[in-house]
This record gives sequence, structure tokens and C-alpha cells, in this order.
Amino acid sequence: MIHSPQGTRVAILAVTLACYAALVAGYVTRTPIWQNPDEPAHYNYIAFVAETGGLPELRVGDWDSTLLDRLKNGTLQPTDTVASIRYEGWQPPLFYLAAAPVYRLGPTADAAAVVLRLRAFNAVLGAFTLGAAYFVAREVLPAHLAAFTPAVIVGVPMFTAVAAAISADPLANLLAAAALLPLVRRMRRSVRGLTWPLATGALIGFGILSKLALAMFVPLAVVVIVARSARPVRDSALLMGSIALVVMPWLVHQVTTYGWADPLAVSRHAAVVQDQARFPGLSADYLGDFLTTSFHSFWAQFGWMAIVAPTRLYSAWAILTLGALVGLVRDRRRLAEPTWRLLVGVVLTVMIAYIGYNLTFKQFQGRYLFTALVPIAVLLAAGWAAWLPARLAPRGLALIVTLLLALNAYALLRVLSPGFAPLG
Repeated sequence: MIHSPQGTRVAILAVTLACYAALVAGYVTRTPIWQNPDEPAHYNYIAFVAETGGLPELRVGDWDSTLLDRLKNGTLQPTDTVASIRYEGWQPPLFYLAAAPVYRLGPTADAAAVVLRLRAFNAVLGAFTLGAAYFVAREVLPAHLAAFTPAVIVGVPMFTAVAAAISADPLANLLAAAALLPLVRRMRRSVRGLTWPLATGALIGFGILSKLALAMFVPLAVVVIVARSARPVRDSALLMGSIALVVMPWLVHQVTTYGWADPLAVSRHAAVVQDQARFPGLSADYLGDFLTTSFHSFWAQFGWMAIVAPTRLYSAWAILTLGALVGLVRDRRRLAEPTWRLLVGVVLTVMIAYIGYNLTFKQFQGRYLFTALVPIAVLLAAGWAAWLPARLAPRGLALIVTLLLALNAYALLRVLSPGFAPLG
């Protein structure tokens, strides 16, 4: 039996990774082909990069809502082909460049086999995200509690479902966790020299190349520099210059493809997906639907948002979430510390961006909040621990994460699998 604190932490992390491996393997294999959000469009982007060595151009015709409806409902016609679903072609390229070699690791004629390879690749990225989460948690939580933070993340069924899908999100979530780590460390202690702004800027730049939403780390990094740097102007300039060096080649491609007026292809995208649901105007019904569906889809709403968990599961997650929030309020002195304010700032920034996006497109998908999943998990763990004496907190967290892992397994076996049974 392991008695040392370090041995206990290693054991907790090992069990967490084992549970993650089992769960993510279930989501990889039990989710039918193309039944993750936007999966065929991501697949076709990867295939284009792997087969041509270039980047695709988003064009009118790359979005077909009627075909997508048939795909989601499992009613594809013999003449249908998912090769025409290419509406993700405007996205930043890093994930697709990284996934292209995986696409070519074996025969490409069997799409189902390639899908499994690509899903497995993202599952590995999810495992690295758990490692990054632990190192972030070590900066703000006692070591014996930090080890539970990755388990909190694994306890979110949608995290494992997203990690088991072909999507740019797992890489973006990993880079979001990685970019948060130097910010938290610098907020705790001063750092001299040029390495930190240059390296952090490069990391944020790669994050932007994985998902535009990670541009949120630019102002957050500047805030950290202003708060902790003896030379904020210099360090901010170095940070921005490093980001620009990483992102510039892709921006040049975007300008040459979509023009100076649309370097991020936002206008082209809006023109291509003309019949995608838009913000209908604020109303009580819209607000209620937004809050309910966002909460549900943060925890567990599978497929193309059609497979919903039983109310009792959402009630359990709501009680746990509320308990953590009240615990944070009880221990609110901790939130006065700069590192904790940074974590809260990341969560609030992601939430504001999510709300802003839904003021244009109607996209109540809680997985969009996963770029802040690491600080959310840290805050949940701290909130639950606040209810207990320090000596009992590890046992209390162990019980809670065990419950979360069990609920995830239940969601996989009793929600996702039966939900896809008609498509099988």
C-alpha cells in the first residue's frame, strides 16, 4: 500500500488516466460514424490537407442543411456523399495539419477505419489536457487536492465525448490549458528576462491557430504582464510580437484567399451558412432555452445535440455545481488572491464570448466553454473542499469524483449507446 503523499497523488492520477482511457474508448467505439457535431466537415478538412498539402477554401455549396439533417437522422440516401460537407474550411489550420499524418498512417479507402484513427488521436490529446490541468491545479491548490482536478474533468461526460470526436476542440482545449499555466505561474511570482513573454506569446499564437476563441488569452496575458512585470511595455511588445510571428503565415494565406476585408473569413462563413439558425431576439423563452440547453450540453447532450440525458442526471450535476458555488462563496477570501482572480477571469471571459456568439448564431453548445474547463474544474474542486475540514477534504473529493466518474459511465452505457441504437 502507498503511504507517502507523493505516492498517493501518483495513484490518484494513474486511476484517473485509467478511467479516462476506458471511458474515452467507449465513446470512440460506441458513437456511430459522423454522429459527432461537425465531424464530417472536420474529416474533409483533414483529408484535403493530407491529400493536397494545402489548405481548403470555404465556398458557397460547402453547407447543405438538408443533407446534414439526413445525416443526423440516419436517413442518408444512396446518392448522398459526406464529401460535400466542407463548411469548416475557414477554420485555423493547426489541428488539421497535426491530424493529416494520422489520416495517412494507414489505408484511406475505408472511412470508418480512418475515423477511428482520428478519434484516437484526439483521445490522446485529451489525456495530455488532463496532465496540463494537474500542473495548473498544483499552482493554486494544495498538492493533495490538485491531484483530483483531472478526475473532475474526466467526470464531465461531454469532455470525454468531445475528446473522442474528430474536432479541433481537443487540441484547442489542450492549448488553452497549456497557455493558462504560464499565466498562473507568473501571477504567483515575478519572472525576469525575455523568455517568458516570447514563449508565452508563441504558445498563445499556436492556440489561436487551433481555434480563434483562444485569442481571449491575449488580453489576459497583457493583464498578467501589467500586474507582475517590472517592464510591462517591453514584455507586452514581446508577447504581441511573438504571437504575430506564429499567426502571420496563416493570416497571409487568409488575406490572399478571402481578401483584406475578410482576413478571418467571418463574412464568407456567414454567407455560406445562410440558413443556419440565427439569434431571434431576446425573450424569456430564448433565455430559458439558452440557460437550460447550455447547462445540459456542458455535461451531457450527445450526437448532434439530439441525445439528452434523463432529468435526474442533470439534477445531480446541478446540485453538485450549486454546492461548489456556495462553497466558493463560503471561502471567498481565497478569491481575493490574484491567481484565483485570474482563474475566475478566464471563466468569465469564455462565458462572455459564448454569450456574444449566441447573439449572432443560435448555438447552445456547452462544449464551447471547454476552453475554460481547467479553471472550472479547479474552482469546482475548491468549492467542494471548502465544505470540509482540511484533513477530510481529500476523502470528500474522492467520493465526489467517484460519483462523477460513475455518472459518466452511466451516461455512456445508458444514454449515449441506447440513443444511437436506432442508427445502428
